[in-house]
Amino acid sequence: MDDGATPADSGSGRSVRAAFPIDPDEIEAAIGSGGASETTPTMQAVGALVRRLRVEARLSLATLAASAELSPGLLSQIERGMGNPSFTTLVKLAHALNVPVGRFFVSEKKAGSLVRAGEHPRLLLAEDNLVYELLTPHMNGRLGMIRARVNGGWNNESEPFIHDGEECVLLVRGELRVTIAGDLYVMNEGDSITYDASLPHWYHNPTEHDVEIIGAMTPPSF
Repeated sequence: MDDGATPADSGSGRSVRAAFPIDPDEIEAAIGSGGASETTPTMQAVGALVRRLRVEARLSLATLAASAELSPGLLSQIERGMGNPSFTTLVKLAHALNVPVGRFFVSEKKAGSLVRAGEHPRLLLAEDNLVYELLTPHMNGRLGMIRARVNGGWNNESEPFIHDGEECVLLVRGELRVTIAGDLYVMNEGDSITYDASLPHWYHNPTEHDVEIIGAMTPPSF
């Protein structure tokens, strides 16, 4: 890995602070009687959770849309489960609702250490072709692990991550550029990087091919 630091712009967008615990009961309530499939949680469940968080925060649809820099029509579609929001859209909603992005992981599992293959909670974001898969049963413990597939060309510099704790990322496949507090690191397959997650950090896949990463963070947040 090239650990030579190169100054980089911190991005024009707002950062997300993801330092809040995930409540599995809240997630289950958001799923409701309709439930979600074992492998692919529905966007209806995510939309129901967004609406619940908005109502609990006593925000109107228009107010939340303005705070998240979204159109009221798009937010309405998301809440009704009709939209398929991009990762950037969910980051903006997380910021506006003052919750971590990880809260949008939908899982019926409350406890237990074993998660069978094909049963990991997943967050599928078709617009960005970004897939986040939770490797731990939930994000309500002291350790969180995720696997992510990042599409070629994807870059979240405009909405960098900022959250409490420490994070370690292993690059399983592809090439990835990771910027931490303005320092650029070029990662190749098999490289890993550990950093203070309270510093602004973002990922860029400069290639045309998908990248696969495994990340661990304590406490669970992203």
